[in-house]
Amino acid sequence: CTNQALIALMATVYMTVYGKQGLRELAEQNLAKAHYLAGGLPLRFSGPFFNEFVARCEGRSVAEVNEALLEKNVIGGLDLGRWYPELAGTTLLCATEMSKREAMDAVREVLMTQTAGQAMGARR
Repeated sequence: CTNQALIALMATVYMTVYGKQGLRELAEQNLAKAHYLAGGLPLRFSGPFFNEFVARCEGRSVAEVNEALLEKNVIGGLDLGRWYPELAGTTLLCATEMSKREAMDAVREVLMTQTAGQAMGARR
């Protein structure tokens, strides 16, 4: 397929431009950003992760969380319950070198606000 050849060419150019040290720095940046994004969020799994992780959407559906994020011009995570019923109410989030602090803060704000709201409601 011609698309596969183009993707292979793109990957080769990308790796050549970054070089060995550049790719390491890129990976470290992805790791740091993902762990910043995940900080304080209700995670579904406790194991180690690189730049993707699964967060619980407590108190609201994934669609509602994603709608709230769109209002902040941020594209939300993937609703895992759509393909995996046992993961209903969870979203797959990721961070890369392209992720901006403002967008990550918006995700954290929306997910932590809805979690805090649910906890406050439970205390009543």
